[in-house]
Amino acid sequence: MTASLDKWQRVVDLMTKLLGATAGYVIEYNEKYGYRAALTSQNPDNPHPRVSGKPEPLNSNVYCRRVVETKLSLYERDASNKPEWADNPEVTEAGYISYLGIPLLWPNGTVFGTLCVFDRKPTGYDDTLQELMEVFRDLIEADLRLYEQYEIMRNLSMTDPLTGMNNRAGFELLAHQKIRIAKRYHHNIGIIFIDLDNMKHWNDDYGHAAGDAALRAVGKAITESIREVDICGRIGGDEFAVLGYVRNRGDLTTIITRLRNALDQVKLTVPTSKSPIRETPQISSGASVFFEPLDKSLEDMMAVADLEMYRDKKSRRK
Repeated sequence: MTASLDKWQRVVDLMTKLLGATAGYVIEYNEKYGYRAALTSQNPDNPHPRVSGKPEPLNSNVYCRRVVETKLSLYERDASNKPEWADNPEVTEAGYISYLGIPLLWPNGTVFGTLCVFDRKPTGYDDTLQELMEVFRDLIEADLRLYEQYEIMRNLSMTDPLTGMNNRAGFELLAHQKIRIAKRYHHNIGIIFIDLDNMKHWNDDYGHAAGDAALRAVGKAITESIREVDICGRIGGDEFAVLGYVRNRGDLTTIITRLRNALDQVKLTVPTSKSPIRETPQISSGASVFFEPLDKSLEDMMAVADLEMYRDKKSRRK
């Protein structure tokens, strides 16, 4: 979005200049946190040329709230002494008595935020200026469409279609980010390697649809067993991996225990199975902790955990 933000800044600055407003903004809406300035105009009259990052609460009676709730443009020429804006902090604290705002929508119709201008004096924008705001709106919404399409393509390239988890490329991308953060803040890294046992048996005895169902069950159990801060992915045919910040090996053992307990409860129903399925997927796992300072590459860390997994698989065959 970096290139888009540069363009949006030029749009906001030009919009503010053409309307002769005190300040112009792109306000981002978040249904959990409220309203936050994403961009603000850089004109000399703007008393707040820097974005604070502090959101305005959802229940705050700001102008943009009306735009977001109705998904309609709002033009308030002069809010002075109007009871409906008596507790609007933009009026009482900033002195913005005039407002023109237009909703910014994602392609699916949900609200991204607003494009708006504020003024400390009453205004009388004619229809042409209001239409110009709509043109500026169209420019930003075109970027939102491009961004959404990019995200869709990126997710497709980073997602395993069978399980919906990260594929190997997606897992490694996130893992490298985690490791960089771990080095900066002196965290330990833990990795778990997981392998579905007897994949050939599942495919040969029950059919490939059952083998796919077993893989999906393992993926679902992993996703539900890890912590919110962990990442996971299907990195091969029947192999999965988990990576996260840990205190010691016990953190990884807890995850593996939760995973095995979750799989014990799995009841696979596959209508096209060659025969009734009377077993649950079984796994082998290997876990390794790498204490800071981290001096191994991701590839080396994964190789160590992989080796631990094969040792577990070998011991389970005895």
